[in-house]
Parts: sequence; structure tokens; C-alpha cells
Amino acid sequence: MRETSSGISFRDPVSCALIVGAMTALIVSTSCDGGGSPPPPVLSVVSTALSDGTMGASYSQTVQASGGVAPFTWGVSTGSLPHGLNLGSSTSDMVTISGTPDTVQTNVSFTIQVKDSRGQAAEQVFSVDIKNTVVQAQSGALQGVVVGNEVAFRGIPYAAPPLGDLRWQPPQGPLAWAGTRDASAYGDMCMQTDDNTNQAVGSEDCLFLNIFVSSQVPHGRKQPVMVFIHGGSNRQGGGGGRAFDVPPLAQQGVLVVTIQYRLGMLGFFVNPLLTAEGGGSSGNYGLMDQIAALRWIQRNIANFGGDPTHVMVFGHSAGSLDIQALLISPLAQGLFSAAGMMSGPAIHASVLPLATMEPLEEPLVGLLGCDKAADMLACLRAVPAADVVNNQSTIPTIPGGLAYRSVVVEPHVVPVDPYDALQQNGTPVPLLIGSTREEASRLSPPDDPTVSPPLDEAGYEAAVHAEFDVFGAEVANQVLGLYPAASYDAPVYALIAADSDFQEICEDRSVARSAVHAHGPPVWRYLYAHRYENDATLNQVRAFHGSLVPFVFGNLQFVLGGTPYTPSATEITFAGQMMGYWSRFAKTGDPNGTGATAWPRYDVASDALLQLDETQAAANGYHNQQCDYLLTLYP
Repeated sequence: MRETSSGISFRDPVSCALIVGAMTALIVSTSCDGGGSPPPPVLSVVSTALSDGTMGASYSQTVQASGGVAPFTWGVSTGSLPHGLNLGSSTSDMVTISGTPDTVQTNVSFTIQVKDSRGQAAEQVFSVDIKNTVVQAQSGALQGVVVGNEVAFRGIPYAAPPLGDLRWQPPQGPLAWAGTRDASAYGDMCMQTDDNTNQAVGSEDCLFLNIFVSSQVPHGRKQPVMVFIHGGSNRQGGGGGRAFDVPPLAQQGVLVVTIQYRLGMLGFFVNPLLTAEGGGSSGNYGLMDQIAALRWIQRNIANFGGDPTHVMVFGHSAGSLDIQALLISPLAQGLFSAAGMMSGPAIHASVLPLATMEPLEEPLVGLLGCDKAADMLACLRAVPAADVVNNQSTIPTIPGGLAYRSVVVEPHVVPVDPYDALQQNGTPVPLLIGSTREEASRLSPPDDPTVSPPLDEAGYEAAVHAEFDVFGAEVANQVLGLYPAASYDAPVYALIAADSDFQEICEDRSVARSAVHAHGPPVWRYLYAHRYENDATLNQVRAFHGSLVPFVFGNLQFVLGGTPYTPSATEITFAGQMMGYWSRFAKTGDPNGTGATAWPRYDVASDALLQLDETQAAANGYHNQQCDYLLTLYP
């Protein structure tokens, strides 16, 4: 017999049984199992895989154990960690492998062992690649650069420079290069007008794309690809800049690609001579560039760790309009698996046919001094690109905007009205579509809530009449009844609501309705309502056009246009939620996921959407009464 801390135990089970029966009322507890406590939980290593690393990029991965009794002892029992990595010191049930890899290595295998205080041991074999920042593309090798937790490949040519005889031609394949091309810096942006100087900036040699890849990717995994098409009325903007550079979005299990494409008259000029040369088609050269970029991605993205079978193409503003055109273009079919339209729909007849656009853009020939040339096209192609850009703003405006911002309906790239094609066939891939609640805020002087003195009710009524009287004598009064100033914080916000609905939100609803078909791919609609918290002016203009883009990319330090911004803690959380929705959609065609507010699938009967703010909420319809009326005013 021996004494224990909790009572008495016996080596002999028979003696135990006899004596225990007699002493039941006297002892506190008795063990008859032959002595000792229950066995400890079985020790095991529950981590089964580690992410790959990149040479020169900080690396940190945790190995987790389960069971056993602390303290623990960790070690490498067979093989060696990749060069530059070390196993941390730990007595807990987890240990960290960290450091900065300094050598390219493939299939580095090693065994991590853990022992507990009772002598139990468990092991797990891991295999890790340490990748180089050099990637081989079809045209040659590219040297990327490590920035934080990502590898950036900037300024990659996806097509030949559209110079000389290639101006106003479909993009040609990229030129090959010898050796390794430095991909650390952006290429030139496409030729456009600078808002400050009103003069041409950029270059015609601008057909570049940029790729951002997480430096730590699960071993052997090919990641979905998110391809962004920038906005700017198809006449300004670019795929670089602080808003898109090294985006945290690329750390959400996806690769991020931004592209550049020909803009303005260099990208969308139509002319009868070009139409004859093009076999009945001209214009849409910028769209052809986007399609060429998507083809390049199909051929090359696997070498960067991307999955060419899961490509989401998404765009903002004019980039959204371009997405709608790509959805129905026969040249783009099969190049992407999901699409996102952010604040830029095209309803019926808003994309004009080639025959309508040609006479509107014909004056450019005379402005460039080529109307008397024996070879007019040769003359136009010899004119400096800056002259084309500096003269394009004089082209007459058309309903819906400037002539040179328009995609056109022509036989090859966009053979039918993009809205009508969606209405007839539905979207060919899962579609995410939406807009911001105050799209019109600050886009024109009457819609600016920051001006002083503020718009009063009489000024609001005058602005509505100035805008809507052209549609009929009673239309403005109907609009004022649908948006009474008393229902808003100030008259200017009533005007912003009316203009946002008329110019954007109701069109989004119409396109969503046309795109969703029974048994077809799903459509997901949103309304973005967040107001920036830490800037008084931005807060005042509310959910303005473009305000969601930094949250989708996760780059909150700069608002579009480069304005520095310090986000709040809740905004950082909200950005993570936005990136989660968009990246899950890229992966699966469905933005929903564990822990996220449920995003309802769109259908015409309910007009279901998700309102996006720091607290997300599903809703059925938004301003449906207003949209039912406003949509009757469109041609």
C-alpha cells in the first residue's frame, strides 16, 4: 500500500477491493486501477503544410501541436530548414519558423519534431520552395522586386508599342528581349491630358501590365487572378500609382494584375478610312488592348503562381463600362471566369454605333492638318501623339458625354449593343455589380456639398428644373416629389440623391436585371454607403464616385487622386471585409464566406442587394419607386 495526494492506492487489486469495501466511509478517494493518473492526451503535430517563401522576403510560419503535456521541446529531426530560416525557441504547443531566405531552393524537405514533458514525441514532414524574384514569361525573363510581403512585377509589356504604322491597329504580340528585364518600375502611362496643365502627358508606348504576388503562398498552390481595368472616362488614368501599388488585396489568396490601355482618340478613334482598312471596323482599340492583356495572362500567369482558369476581370467607372463590353465581346470569351462592374453601367443605346460616331469624330482630321493629305492615314499616323491628345477635347459632345470616351458598336469587338446582348443572353460568367450611394457628389458644381454658401431649397429646385425640363414640362416637378428636400439632411443631398440615381444607381439596377437569367450564372448587386471618417471634407461628400476603390484594394493610405489619408481602426477592419468579399468572388463566383454578413443572390423579383458599410446589411431594393420613374426618361 502507498499513500497518494488524493487518497490511498494499492498495488494488489484484490486487497484493494476488500479493504475499500470496509473503509468506504473513511477515505476521500480511492484508485483501483493499479496506480497512477489517466494517460496524457496523445501528442500530434496538427500543421500539415507550410507556405513557400521568396528570396529576400521576410518569412514567418507557425507549426502547431495538439495534445501532450507542457512544457514542450521543438527541433528539426531530419533534413534542414531553407537557408536563412530558423526554428524559434518555444516551450508552448506552437513554434515559429522565421527569417529571410537568401537562396533559391526547390522542394526543401525537413521534419519538425515535438516532445512533451512525459516523453511523448510527434513528427511532421514539410516541403517548402524558396522562389526567386525572376520569372520566365514567353517574351523573356522578368526580375521582380520584394516590397513588404509581396513581390511586385511592374512595367511588363503585354503587346508591341502601338507606334507609327501600329497606331490605330489591333495590338500586336510583345517583342522578345534578351537577358533579364528589370520589372521594378512602372512603364509610362498612356498618353492623356494632364488636369493641371491641360497638356498631353505620357507616352504611346504604354501597353504594360503589373503583377502583385504574395511572397508567401501555400506550397504548390495556383492562386486565382484579379485583373483590374482603371477608370477615367477612357481618356485618363493608369494601372500604376499609389492607389493600386502593392495592394493588400494580393495577400488574400489572389494575384492582382493592373493594366494600361490606349486612351482618348488614340484608343477609340473612328474614321471611315480606318473602318475600310479594318474590314468594316474601327475604334475600340483600347478594348482590344484589354483583350490582348487577358490573352497574355492566359499564356503567362501560371509562371507567376496564378491560375489561368480562375481569372476575375473587374473595373471602375469607364473600366466598368469596358467590362460590360468584354462580357459580350466574342473576342473575350473564355479569357475570364468572373466579372465585376463598379460604378459604370451602359443601358440600352448608350453605346453608339460606328456609323453615328464617324461623322462626330471626323473634324479631328482637319484639326491635325491631314484633311488635304494625299495619304490621309499616313498623315494621321505621323502626327505627334501629343497633338492628337491636345486636339481631342474640341470634338463636339454627344448625349452621354464626350465623343472620344465612347466604346462603339462595330462588327468585330462589340458587334451588338452591350445592354441588349446581356438582356438576350444573360451574363456568361458570375457578375458582381454596384455603385456608391452618392455617386454624383462633387461631380458638378450644384452637387458639391462643400461650397459656401450651401445650396438652399430654391437653388435645389432650380437645379432640378435646369436638368430635367428638357424631358418634359412636368418631369422636374415629378423628380422634386420623389426627392423632397425635407427628407434629406440638406437640399444638396436631395440633389445628389436624384442625380446619383439617374446617372448611375438606376442604370445599375437595369443592367443587373438584364444580366440575370434563370439557370444562368449568378449576379450579385451592392450599394456602397461608407463615409470616410478621419477627413471632414471627405466625410461631407459621403460615398462619392470612386470612394470604394481603396477599400477593395486595401490601400487606405491614399484616396483616389493621391490624397493622403489615415484610416480609423474600424475602416481597416472594413477594408478587410471588402477584400474578403471581392477575393472570394474571384475564387468561387460567390462573395459569401464564413463569418461574413450574407450577401443575397440577385433576382428581379426582390432586387436583393448588400449595403456595404462598416456594418453590412442585406436589403430588397433601393429607391425602386424613384428608379421606376427615372428609367422612363432614358431614350
